[in-house]
Formats: sequence, structure tokens, C-alpha cells
Amino acid sequence: MQFQESVSHGALFQEHRAEVIRESLDHLLAMAQRYRSEGSRRQAMEIYWMLSEDHSETVQAQAAQDKLLELAHIYERDGSRHQARAVYERLL
Repeated sequence: MQFQESVSHGALFQEHRAEVIRESLDHLLAMAQRYRSEGSRRQAMEIYWMLSEDHSETVQAQAAQDKLLELAHIYERDGSRHQARAVYERLL
């Protein structure tokens, strides 16, 4: 009985931990999007890179990679080819 309670408690802890991580990643992605909309591109990119590289298996990382690709397109369109290239290469 004690083993079953321990396993059950461990499973509940893991579920809770997964939910905390998912919610934190959602908030970080939203924060990056707010930074970007406020014109703080550097702060947005820092969060996008962190999500993309440190949490690559998540849907938030996929969204961050899409946003980074958008920013690279903007850099390229605005004539900042060196910055665009750096983003493209880092995304590989």
C-alpha cells in the first residue's frame, strides 16, 4: 500500500511539475511577444533563443523559432543582412 501511495504521489508531482513548466513557457513566450511589440527586439530575441534552444521539444520553442525567422526576414528586408544571416545560421 505504501509503495502505491508513493508512486501515486510521484505521478502527481510530475504532472504538477509539467504544468508549471508549460505555464512558465507560455508566459515567457507572451513576454517576448510584448517586448517585440513594444520595440524591445533584443529582449524579445533573448527569450525566443532561450525557448528555442533550451526547450526545443516544446510547442513554445516552435513558436519562438517562427518568430525568430520572422525577425530574420525583417532584418534582411531592412538591409541588415549580417544580422539576418546570423539568425538564419543559428536556427540551423
